[in-house]
Amino acid sequence: MQFRKPELIPLLFMICAITLLTGLGVWQLERLQWKNAQIEKIANAQQMPILGTLPQDLDGLDYRRVALTGTYLHDKEMHMVGHPEGEGAGFYIVTPFQLEDDGRIIIVNRGFSPPNRESKPEGLQTLTGIIRPARQKRLFSPENQPAKNVWFYEDIDAMSQAAGTVLTPVIVEAVGIAQKDMYPMPHDGNVSLRNDHLNYAITWFSLALIGVVMFGFYQRKV
Repeated sequence: MQFRKPELIPLLFMICAITLLTGLGVWQLERLQWKNAQIEKIANAQQMPILGTLPQDLDGLDYRRVALTGTYLHDKEMHMVGHPEGEGAGFYIVTPFQLEDDGRIIIVNRGFSPPNRESKPEGLQTLTGIIRPARQKRLFSPENQPAKNVWFYEDIDAMSQAAGTVLTPVIVEAVGIAQKDMYPMPHDGNVSLRNDHLNYAITWFSLALIGVVMFGFYQRKV
């Protein structure tokens, strides 16, 4: 099989396309390594003993299970935008929680609730949950609206200002068994990360290979 001498512009286009596709494939492999490390980190954290108190050093606590005693500050409740699949309008109820042992106030996502249907337990409560990282602002997500008590991501400083108190930078997602017509609906306790990076990498590398083959057919002499 003989091939024609490639023209400059198609050749440059193919070189750029193959470089881009290969680069995307390599990037997805790097993301795969990072995601696997995160999954292993979560699994290890959840196998550790349940924390009955929060240490003063808060580093490395993500995804640890906790059973903390304290009081919900319902007058400082915040509403986080979002809803589980199949549910109607509502918010995730985010309530500051003052720890009994040292008085620190943490943030608790108690779960999803339709408007004005959430329970508000009073007095000392034992919170069972999982510590998780704060949700970061995404590129196209709206800005938080503290004046309307509408939050799209967790900004600890802004939430502290809205609550009129100093919030410790710890976010706990309450865990429990959801019951019909009982709100908020707690998280089920399962922590999973979507991991499709290998499929994406195969797709990009396949497209690069297909491009090379097609360019070869285009350049061959008939």
